[in-house]
Amino acid sequence: MNLKSKLNRMKNHLQLEGQEERKTVKKEVQPADELTRKWRDLGFKAFVYEEQTAYEKRYTIPFQKLGGSHLQEELEQVDSLWKKASLEHPLSSKKVPLNRMLFFDTETTGLSTGAGNSIFLIGYSRISQEGVEVTQRILRDPSSEAAFLYGFLEDFKDDDFLVSYNGKAFDWPQVKSRHTFVRNQVPRLPAFGHIDLLHAARRLWKHELPSCRLSIVEKEKLGIHRVGDTPGSMAPLLYFDYIHEQEPNHLKGIIEHNDQDVRSLIHLYITISKRLLLGKEHTMSVMEHVQIGNWFEQFKWQDHAKEHYLKALEKEQLGREEAYFKLAMLEKKQGNSILAKELLIKAVAVAPKAEAFEELSKIAEHQDKQVDLAYDYCRKAMDSRVTTSKRKALEKRLERLEKKLG
Repeated sequence: MNLKSKLNRMKNHLQLEGQEERKTVKKEVQPADELTRKWRDLGFKAFVYEEQTAYEKRYTIPFQKLGGSHLQEELEQVDSLWKKASLEHPLSSKKVPLNRMLFFDTETTGLSTGAGNSIFLIGYSRISQEGVEVTQRILRDPSSEAAFLYGFLEDFKDDDFLVSYNGKAFDWPQVKSRHTFVRNQVPRLPAFGHIDLLHAARRLWKHELPSCRLSIVEKEKLGIHRVGDTPGSMAPLLYFDYIHEQEPNHLKGIIEHNDQDVRSLIHLYITISKRLLLGKEHTMSVMEHVQIGNWFEQFKWQDHAKEHYLKALEKEQLGREEAYFKLAMLEKKQGNSILAKELLIKAVAVAPKAEAFEELSKIAEHQDKQVDLAYDYCRKAMDSRVTTSKRKALEKRLERLEKKLG
């Protein structure tokens, strides 16, 4: 079957999402022991709970096979840096032991978060003394959801800390939704901390990358190149094929895809943490420094923000005008208006920026009392690329300055 035919089949499946009955071709169901044997060939063993069966796989990759002690040293370095940092930050693992961090991802039967969508694969990795432990759990069939979730929740404690990629918006709401259907049969959902690395990736790289999909971030920022990867978008169709044909090999590509996801999250957490905490010593782009500086400003770490803006100005790259502007606004907040003005002039000398011209117009009008110069700066702001709402604000300012000029 070609890819186009498979996608058309997936579309039909998704249109039936949430419906209890489906028209299916009757097939002879293989005995459970035969299906279990097939799963065993893929490294999974049966997990039985209340006469339901799910499948689980757990293995550890020694640090020696992950680049020797390099990964272990980086993890310990990042852990130590967060423990020493006084910053209360969304990515901080200050209060979390490394072995309690759960790098977590799911695969589902649809791309929405509705009740008709089911999780059929939960994967997560942990850091152990020996290396990286990876666990994957498979939903045998839709009637085995209690066993599937029970195994996961028994493995997931209150002091665990989830690390995901879009997990706050998608994966964990899915777990909560499915839990409601079997909550009388399985443990309660634990309280936990949650780090969503998608938000961090967007902050740092949305101006540089064509997309912040994990596969693109892996390639461009982690140096991980997937070969022959089965995209997650194929997961719904492949799971339905497995259900209809009772053939686990249909899911082999998705299992490998999920396995790579939960291991990549470890490397991504290290990479982003080092940029935040070792930014001055790390090779980074102008926009990475600018975005991290802006992030630090939001948490009132002005000194660290300033260091990143200054570091950005050392590089002859696109985006330096943004670093000048951010630094100028920070100096203005701290009462250094003369230095702020100098930085704004440098910003517009690098590239015309409407916000910088607008700020120069304000300084010229209110501090320097040079209305004609304020008018000129406002006109230049109007000539730059601006949003509709910003243009209206500039038009009002221009009109008021014209009245002042008589």
